[in-house]
Amino acid sequence: MNLVKWFRKYNTKIMAIVVILIMIAFVLGTLIQQLSRGPQYASNTFAYFEDNKRITHDDLIAAQQELGILQELKVDFLLRNITLPMLRTPDLKGLMLGELLFSERRISPEVVRSIKQLIASNEYRISNRQIDDFYDESVAGKDVLWLLLSREAQQVGIKVPNNEAGSLLAKVLPQLSKGATYSQIIGSIVNRQGISEEKVLAAFAKLLAVLNYADAICSSEDITGSQVMLNTSLDQQTMNVQFIKFDSSVFAKQQSQPSDEKITEQFNKYKNSFAGSISPDNPCGFGYKLPDMVGLEYMAVKLDDVTKIVPPPTQEEAEDFYQKYKDQFVEQVPSDPNDPNSPMTERTKSYVEMAGGILKQLEQTKINSKAEKILQEARILTEAGLEKVDTELAKLSSEQFSKLAGDYKTAAEQMSEKYKIKVYTGKTGLLNAADIRTDKDLSTLFASGHSRASVVSLPQIVFAIDEIGISKLGPFDIAKPRMYENIGPFNDMAGSIMALIRVVKAQKACEPNNLDMSFSKKTISLDSNEPETENGVYSVKEKVAEDLKKIAAMETTKAKAEEFIKQVAKDGWEDAVKKFNERYRPADQKKQDEPNAFKLQDLKDLKRFSNARMEMFTLQTADSPTAQFSIDVTKKTRQLIEQLYSLVPQDGNTLVSVPVVVKFEPEMSYYIIKNISINRIDQSEYEKIKAVEVYREDIIQSQSMVVVHFNPENILSRMNYKPVVQKDANAPVRPVRSRAPADEVDF
Repeated sequence: MNLVKWFRKYNTKIMAIVVILIMIAFVLGTLIQQLSRGPQYASNTFAYFEDNKRITHDDLIAAQQELGILQELKVDFLLRNITLPMLRTPDLKGLMLGELLFSERRISPEVVRSIKQLIASNEYRISNRQIDDFYDESVAGKDVLWLLLSREAQQVGIKVPNNEAGSLLAKVLPQLSKGATYSQIIGSIVNRQGISEEKVLAAFAKLLAVLNYADAICSSEDITGSQVMLNTSLDQQTMNVQFIKFDSSVFAKQQSQPSDEKITEQFNKYKNSFAGSISPDNPCGFGYKLPDMVGLEYMAVKLDDVTKIVPPPTQEEAEDFYQKYKDQFVEQVPSDPNDPNSPMTERTKSYVEMAGGILKQLEQTKINSKAEKILQEARILTEAGLEKVDTELAKLSSEQFSKLAGDYKTAAEQMSEKYKIKVYTGKTGLLNAADIRTDKDLSTLFASGHSRASVVSLPQIVFAIDEIGISKLGPFDIAKPRMYENIGPFNDMAGSIMALIRVVKAQKACEPNNLDMSFSKKTISLDSNEPETENGVYSVKEKVAEDLKKIAAMETTKAKAEEFIKQVAKDGWEDAVKKFNERYRPADQKKQDEPNAFKLQDLKDLKRFSNARMEMFTLQTADSPTAQFSIDVTKKTRQLIEQLYSLVPQDGNTLVSVPVVVKFEPEMSYYIIKNISINRIDQSEYEKIKAVEVYREDIIQSQSMVVVHFNPENILSRMNYKPVVQKDANAPVRPVRSRAPADEVDF
């Protein structure tokens, strides 16, 4: 028989034999290596902890075996489904310990997102960065962390007897294993691994000890009665207020230009402060220090324009979609249409019912796909020069990278010509994070991370570049960009545009060089007919002069507020507001559709900010590039609410003598108060909710400490872990473990 024909005839069997031989060679090779090391290898020191206590390779093997036992007991499912007593909320101690020891952390973005949502909804004092740091897999292996945690609990004297561990397992194992008994599960593990039942129970007992120690450490802070009373009053009491705000900016334009001497004096006094940072020495929050800023280049398409070049979906496409995803169109309906209380049954909605929605969905998908295709082609054009570089791109300087990056204008023109739609391009001025957050177009742009669970805002991405570095991208966000590197395409929450963006300028926070410093602040422009204006230029000197004019206008603003009160006494609130808008509305706001300078505002259910709420807010916004801006605004709001609360006597609920004029320095304005009412809680109400508030604060404090306690770096630090430099390249391989969902289990 021809040799080639013989190989073709028996190729499947030959391949099977080859695979088996390779596996045998691998196993024998590993065995020979282990034997060549000798028995002393297992006792070699891997690391030290505490006061030079040893961790051997034998210890690591034992730790891996214990983790394997716990995995077979489905402890990972158990930990993630422990709930807090009475609250039915996941307990972070179990959740984070399960993530630490058993999760495939690099492929669990949905879990990370749910943890962050849990933290935000329960007002735990934990930042996103703390969660991201927890998932840093480069710190240590799970076997090392497990060994250190179990030794830590043992050293402080926390130990759970094996019989108690067995009793608990007997209760929970049937819930975890679809009714299988304790004897069946433990017997299976004992037979399969060739170990004793005592060893299985000992591993679980160690886990309980680790949990008990974490509970003791994280719950060690006492809560005082005065603290509970204060927090309860701040959280439960609300205020309703009606007012008109008289802002000095309305009257500032009437002030004369301040002298150069005054401008210089004001600038020198506050040039090292950021605008909005209120303090006793700076009650108005003056500041001329420039924040971190970036300049962006963009290429964008309007989805309305893309619609014109996308053929609408056909009925055949819609019907195919319906048949393919028919299980998505199921609803629960009463089995008896005439009896709404009859048992529910499933009903599949007909194609006729769903056709309209399906056609609309398919059309939007086509539009988005076409827009993305256009921008991806443009991206390829602008990155053509990078493909010819022999050097690693990471080693290129920003200047070298900029020379290799393609021209956006040229790429936009080519795409416009090819697809017969307008592809917009341009450059912004220098923008800080707050500028981007408040811009009508830029604020709605977001990019998808490494999974659908991760959505990252534009400022979070662009301010993560090395030249700025005030935001951090998490392990499931997009990779940190560099200057001149394409980012996107970005989608738009409003569904109107799609854009490709890159950072072309970066400026760290600094004092202005001088008073004459000015720069562009223009943002994205999607109107070809929009004329260039000077409104997008920031001038340091003009900003200082504007503040001085506001200061000068404060006396005028106060006088006008007092004049308004007299007008109210004469004509009533509604007519007084109307007359003042006609009389003092700025000349540039005389159009019918412009907002009125003066209007009666009615705010309800305002709550005061406790220190705990401020701490929580500060932590949860810490990783945002707009963190300081958000904190400054919140502090200003807190100060205003406290000032309004202070107007009402503590033995009363309303402000009797109204209207009243209140000066508020952080906004350089006066508030004319029409009415204030406070909904206080009395002693009897406080006594009813006191226990709940104590429990809630205790939970917040203890849960907030969990991420600190189980942070891998902190575990290594407090156990004084010191690894020995490994000379043997064939160190024990740490097993990779899988995870799956489980039903909730009550402890």
